[in-house]
Amino acid sequence: MHGCQHLAINRPEGRHLLLRDQVADRQLWMLSDVPPTAPIAAIIPFDANLPLRVQAMMALWQQLTGISPSPVAPLTRQQRRRLILMLRALDGWQDRASYRELATVLINARVRHQPRREWLTSPHRAQIIRLVKEAIRRMRGGYRDLLCGR
Repeated sequence: MHGCQHLAINRPEGRHLLLRDQVADRQLWMLSDVPPTAPIAAIIPFDANLPLRVQAMMALWQQLTGISPSPVAPLTRQQRRRLILMLRALDGWQDRASYRELATVLINARVRHQPRREWLTSPHRAQIIRLVKEAIRRMRGGYRDLLCGR
């Protein structure tokens, strides 16, 4: 724990921790059947004090890790448009639409009757493939990047 002192009291029903630093004292209660190296989870009630609780959780996270949370920047219009295209491309891809069909529908590319050789080197094809690959990456956990404004 970065820059803080801690006091731990073990009891049969759990472990009580008192974390102290220059800013605040924080108290934690951990269940007894959880190993000390296990990841920590927080239960935060959705009540009138939710914003304060989330702020306190962020402060605790910062105290425990020493990492400053970066502010989340709002998405630009272009980023939102690309995310929407990615979601639509992913939906079509999962429904087994071809890249050519996706290009025709999503980016209004006139590629439906394009010869195969032209289609294989088409920038529209490359764009759709990139959209699908990025959507799959985000679906598999990359969506968390959105929380960091990426």
